[in-house]
Amino acid sequence: MEKINPFIKAITILICGLIMSFSYSIVLNGVVIATCIIFILFFSKAKVSSVFKIMVPAFLAALSIFFTGLWFSNPTLEVGNEVVKGYVNFGNEVYSMASVYNGIQLSTRILAFASLGVLFALTTDNQEFVESLIHQGKLPPKYAYGVLAALHLLPKVREEYAMTRLAYKVRGIKVNTLSPKPLFTMLVNSLHWSENVAMAMESKGFQEDGKRTYYNITKVKWFDLCFFFLMIIGVIILNFI
Repeated sequence: MEKINPFIKAITILICGLIMSFSYSIVLNGVVIATCIIFILFFSKAKVSSVFKIMVPAFLAALSIFFTGLWFSNPTLEVGNEVVKGYVNFGNEVYSMASVYNGIQLSTRILAFASLGVLFALTTDNQEFVESLIHQGKLPPKYAYGVLAALHLLPKVREEYAMTRLAYKVRGIKVNTLSPKPLFTMLVNSLHWSENVAMAMESKGFQEDGKRTYYNITKVKWFDLCFFFLMIIGVIILNFI
């Protein structure tokens, strides 16, 4: 999965998610979840622990949505020749089956969207994705390099936040988790770093509209197109089924 062009992968996942948003099929949601898990576990270098850490919050969200659909659905059932509408009553077996089905539909929908996001996040390199946005998505370099600079500054921001909290602790100042003091220091230093990066780029001859050469040029290959068409055609077929 890491070899697939990141831009093609992103477009494929966005289109699949858009098609799924118009569907209310448990089968489609289940197949998408299973496909994403198979791709991640058997066709990528992602760690199982990373998948577990990300999917646990998604599973909790799906569980809460399941109980919401279970208790607050408004099923419509045919009793004889009459159509009966009513609120959820778990003690009534007639209503409980429709409510359970509604809860499963909603919860699997959440897991399906989460699985698509995890598939992209764990199998895509950030720098390669930005490079594909430049070459395939025609993103202007000034925006692309700005995103890259922000991504590379994130580890430094986390390190600065930890050092600031440690400095307050050494001086005997109690700082809780929600205190704005270390956050303010971190933001000030981040502004200084961004200014230094901008000046360094200008000093190296970076121009917004100038012609550029690239060390790495991402390309669209045959297996990228196979992934694109097979995923979208599969989702469309399952949507109609």
